[in-house]
Amino acid sequence: MFSTLLYLSIMWLCGWFMLWNIRTLNAKGPHEPHSVSVIIPARNEEANLKNLLPTLSNQSIKLHEVIVVNDDSEDRTEEVAREFGVTVVKPERLPAGWLGKPWACWNGAKHATGSLLLFLDADLEIERDGIERLCAEWERSGGLISVQPFHQMKSTGEKLSSLFNIIVMAAMQCFTLFRNKPAGAFGPCLMIDRKTYTEIGGHEGIRHQVLEHMEMGRVALNQDVNVTCFSGYKAVYFRMYAEGLSALFSGWCKSFALGSAKTPLMPLVLTVAWITGGISLAIQLPFLMVQDISEIVIWGTFYLLYAVQIKTLMRRIGTDTFLSALSHPVHFLFFSVVYIWSFILSVIKKEVKWKGREISVSEKGDV
Repeated sequence: MFSTLLYLSIMWLCGWFMLWNIRTLNAKGPHEPHSVSVIIPARNEEANLKNLLPTLSNQSIKLHEVIVVNDDSEDRTEEVAREFGVTVVKPERLPAGWLGKPWACWNGAKHATGSLLLFLDADLEIERDGIERLCAEWERSGGLISVQPFHQMKSTGEKLSSLFNIIVMAAMQCFTLFRNKPAGAFGPCLMIDRKTYTEIGGHEGIRHQVLEHMEMGRVALNQDVNVTCFSGYKAVYFRMYAEGLSALFSGWCKSFALGSAKTPLMPLVLTVAWITGGISLAIQLPFLMVQDISEIVIWGTFYLLYAVQIKTLMRRIGTDTFLSALSHPVHFLFFSVVYIWSFILSVIKKEVKWKGREISVSEKGDV
């Protein structure tokens, strides 16, 4: 009984250690105007642009320009962008050695004329003062600002993303109890001044990386550029995989095993321990009725503690309900299946598919 109590206590406490303090965009300002060029790489993003572009036209500060880079789309991405009056860039055909998103971002940056570059994924939406707060944080910290959007999950299936969101935040290692430097940068929302962007090599330097902005953050840190990461709570948000379970499964499979391979040791150990505890609960649940009362009380207590913990951690990460958190055995088992398949695709087969493109990857996560 004591060994069970000790084991589950350690596993559960690792969850608090890995996400001790999640920073949000709280800075007010900015104190001086900035010319912000928003760059949106877009491949088949017709529907998402209809949500993002209106939020950009309603910002509390005037944007210098909005650039949509049409990455060989097969839908009405370009037409929708032009309907909103933004600049559309059509890059040349994807060169060998480049992946689509870095190529689109690189071409957008070459056309941009603002002093601050803000790279946004097309599936985001920005609160009215969101970019103002980003600029204020950049004024305060300088260098590179990176935001993981707040995940709006509406359907039951979408809520299966909860654990993935928690682990993405934990893997950045800057939200742990120990307040380490970030391991890199988040992919969907990144702000950097033009001078620093040029000095660290821009997207050309990470043109072959599947996790392009994670790697850009690493490059910046290696060149002593300050990198600061935030949750997008009440500022930047997205709704991913509303199409259904198949899209959710494919989306997380794309790069999750590669991401874990790039996670620093400390957050990796904490995360693996926490997940192991959760999976143990999921496996043990069917056998509780044949255990003695003390074991039932211990496992049942930690079942509830894991649910409370997940709901608490998700407050600044994404929408979740306590009922969803109570179903965490399903979440942990689903995560295990996705991770195993992601490992097979990206590490063993060395090939993933995204947006209709087959992407071959090496052990380092590049093409």
